[in-house]
Amino acid sequence: MTKLPPRLNDIAKLIEPCILFADVGCDHGFMSLYVLENWKANRVLCIDISLKCLEKTIKLLKKNKADNLAIFYNCDGLKNIKQIPDEVLIAGMGGIEIINILEDYAKVRDLNTIETLIIQPMRDDYAVRKWLTTNGFRIVVDYVMRDKKLYHIIKAKRGEQYLDEFHLMFGAIENSYYTKDYLEWLHEYEAKCQRILENASKILAVNKSVKGTLNLIQNQIKTVEERIC
Repeated sequence: MTKLPPRLNDIAKLIEPCILFADVGCDHGFMSLYVLENWKANRVLCIDISLKCLEKTIKLLKKNKADNLAIFYNCDGLKNIKQIPDEVLIAGMGGIEIINILEDYAKVRDLNTIETLIIQPMRDDYAVRKWLTTNGFRIVVDYVMRDKKLYHIIKAKRGEQYLDEFHLMFGAIENSYYTKDYLEWLHEYEAKCQRILENASKILAVNKSVKGTLNLIQNQIKTVEERIC
């Protein structure tokens, strides 16, 4: 049975049984193999823009005699696939890149065909939340975890949801705020804003906007620290 590193193990826990699972940016193939070994899907679409990475997945699945349950695509995102997945994983990419992949898919297929999205953006988590909730998805899991680096892990289902600016910025699920990993992310966010202020001290519009964001972050830090420290 495939042993996954902490980040992928957390993602794997969110995968629901489905008919067709799409692993976008499959890279080494560990998640694709996990899904097949654990009977999470009847078939898996293994997709990667890099032929070298896709070949790793093909080799791994063949070694484990699971390649007959996989369909391999060397392409950019979902737009060239022929099948219709009901569950999609997009992990290890920037948030804007993830959004572009989903928007490209929406040009050729109805987004309603996707029941579940599992997303792990490397940055721009705010943009991801905003896109999801304005395109017919409801965020059901949203938290920060550490695996050498800090990662946001988001799961969304078909449905309606409104998020105000606070929840777009800090996460859709308030119960997930009160962890040491989340607090560490807040401190990283705070330091980033402080660096921006140092470099943009003469640009008044930037200065005012970032100071407002910094104040929100520091208030959130205080709230979280009161609960967990």
